[in-house]
Amino acid sequence: MGRWSNESFTMLLKMLEEELLPDGANLPNSYYEAKKVIRDLGFSYHKIDAYVNDCMLYWKEDNLLDSCKFCGASRWKIEKPSWEAKNRKGKKIASKTVRYFPLTPRLQRLFMSTKTSSLMTWNHDERVDDGIMRHPTDSMEWKSFDELRPSFAAEPHNVRLGLASDGFQPFRSSKTSYSIWPVVLIPYNLPPWLGLKQEIFIVSMLIPSPDSPGDAIDIYLQPLIEELKELWEFCIETFDASTRQNFKLHASLLWTINDFLAYENLSGWSTKGKLACPCCNKDTYSIRLANSKIQCFMGHRCYLPLNHKWRNDRASFDGTKEKRLPPKMHSGVEIFNQVQDLEGL
Repeated sequence: MGRWSNESFTMLLKMLEEELLPDGANLPNSYYEAKKVIRDLGFSYHKIDAYVNDCMLYWKEDNLLDSCKFCGASRWKIEKPSWEAKNRKGKKIASKTVRYFPLTPRLQRLFMSTKTSSLMTWNHDERVDDGIMRHPTDSMEWKSFDELRPSFAAEPHNVRLGLASDGFQPFRSSKTSYSIWPVVLIPYNLPPWLGLKQEIFIVSMLIPSPDSPGDAIDIYLQPLIEELKELWEFCIETFDASTRQNFKLHASLLWTINDFLAYENLSGWSTKGKLACPCCNKDTYSIRLANSKIQCFMGHRCYLPLNHKWRNDRASFDGTKEKRLPPKMHSGVEIFNQVQDLEGL
């Protein structure tokens, strides 16, 4: 946050050890040693190389490749030819690197801390079901999920997650063509006064890019999706500090949180063009204006009651009467089938 360099952090550690702490104090003496402590806590991250044009990740069985298996482009940065570059022997630098922070140890740490372990079952033990919406547990989606997956709901330790992602420009100069897309997970088991605090958010990925990853964000989300599948299908042995007992931990991703533009990238439904409304789906009513050449979304009177006076008001609208019914709301199964059809293409 203070933009310290690694060297200045090392200087601080040495000053603390030499001038303030007693002899024999167990304090890391360098930035590198401090990072090793964090790694032992399970808070390290994995560097995964990626192709600069978002074709693929050099991950798992593709980790040793030197070029993209789709377009054949090099994995490494190509330096400008010079006498020094030709004679210098050093480590190759990837054209793009994604940071992935494993989710499982971070969920386990929430239960291993006495300050948070008892609160991770608040959604099951202390929630008041009085019909008032105070927490995601009061939503129809949460209750429907419990009905569909009773075995998951029966274990109060199981974690429900929300995923948020968006891009921002990390530098002060707005002229710099660069963006970074953090992927953040929010555990919803916690009470409402704690669940949306910054220290509870779990950073899952950092995706750097000169531009937005766009629809190719699913390429970068592969490690997270695989780990979420493992947490859903296979239990993880976890210790609860409040009860001092082990339990089998599962996790499920219930929601995504994003603006309308990022919604297109995460859901696969285009938010541009004549079918831009994800709720109306294929029944979206839109027209293309002849002079401005832009798409215009009209026909909102169809949501009014059938006997509403505005349905027959020609003069105040587009010169027509509105006789249509509202678009049909599609179920989750229908949306899933649409996504399966797209994957088949």
